[in-house]
Amino acid sequence: MSVLFANDRGWLLDSYSLINAGFERCFSANRGHFRCRFNKQYFDLLKPHIVDKGKNSSPALNTEAPSKIDLKTRKKRKRKRSDLNQGEVDAEAFHAKVRLLVLEGSQPLVEAGHHCGYLTEDLHTMPTKQAPIHECQLAALCDMAKQLLAVERSAASHVQAVKGHADLDSHLDLLSCLTENPNDFAQEVTLMGQMYFLPPRSRFLLSDFTRIQPLVNSEEKYDLIVLDPPWENKSVKRSNRYGFLPSSQLKQLPVPAVSAAGCVVVTWVTNRPRHIRFVREELYPHWGVELLAEWLWVKVTRTGEFVFPLDSPHKKPYEVLLLGRTCANNISTTRPEEYEIPDQRLIISIPSALHSHKPSLSAVLRPYISPNARCLELFARSLQPDWTSWGNEVIKFQHHSYFTTESMETICDDTTSTNLQADTSAQL
Repeated sequence: MSVLFANDRGWLLDSYSLINAGFERCFSANRGHFRCRFNKQYFDLLKPHIVDKGKNSSPALNTEAPSKIDLKTRKKRKRKRSDLNQGEVDAEAFHAKVRLLVLEGSQPLVEAGHHCGYLTEDLHTMPTKQAPIHECQLAALCDMAKQLLAVERSAASHVQAVKGHADLDSHLDLLSCLTENPNDFAQEVTLMGQMYFLPPRSRFLLSDFTRIQPLVNSEEKYDLIVLDPPWENKSVKRSNRYGFLPSSQLKQLPVPAVSAAGCVVVTWVTNRPRHIRFVREELYPHWGVELLAEWLWVKVTRTGEFVFPLDSPHKKPYEVLLLGRTCANNISTTRPEEYEIPDQRLIISIPSALHSHKPSLSAVLRPYISPNARCLELFARSLQPDWTSWGNEVIKFQHHSYFTTESMETICDDTTSTNLQADTSAQL
């Protein structure tokens, strides 16, 4: 179960379990059925990225402002408010607005995490050496594809299915057509000479912003759209970790064309107030989306500490989600009460160590969409069961190097052993 606890403040989410739920049964043409597991070490965050020097030795959630800071931080803190630029002033104002929500709302959710064992103060495991991260070339491939002419396809060929055989799948056109695993089990496939694991009933289009048209041509309308745009900022430009997209270009995304009436639209936003204002005041109005709620994803370690001190002047332990619904003049916007999206909620989870590997929102958003909702993720880097995903690195985290596998025989033996032990205990 991925939602471990929920209250009127938000949810405690086990992102790792949610990923694995789609890989309980996998199939390979070479080895038959087996089970996949995403590498646990990517969710094995033992301590904060920046340790709050003023905290006591207890690993409980830090609820106080830091009493000691290092020299570099001290210099930053000594800056007068009059010396801050407008962006920094706005950031301080936004933090002041949400600080109490994060502080008070996190506490009961973290306590529930300790109670159920998801979070623990007693860490007996030693940090493991992180496995080498696969060097993803998908974005470069999409960039090269700009030089190619777009392929015109008939309506019947907008979606192609993987076969699970390297020779057959080598002919798939991933850049001009939606590719799907139509099976009710995960599939091991070889694409572009690399092995990937595709979740059941998942679809994807590998392309960049300039070749997104096949998604529109499929004529599918979605009830839920989640976006994680590559926001432009100075650190991204300096690090050159991934390409960014100017805010003005986001307006050109075909969200209205692929949205069903009353579609829920959710956008991940950095903590920069100008990006939040852009979504609120320009992007959503341009798409015909009514803003309904602002949520925060709060990132904690395995002990329940914030990954950064709450009042850190550099990075905050939370990220913003803006939620809205598309409006249509000829369709009533009145919805059942249970579908109403609440405002000011928190999602608490241990984050992935992989850059831009956001938690899936499917479990927490399920109550606010119809039972058979069609779901789409834009700028995705991984796939989900029953979702369509688009991006220039859309299958990045489906690469086999991020997974471990177990044979079904091993699983059956473990299950049999567990059942025997339970029967023996019951007899005693």
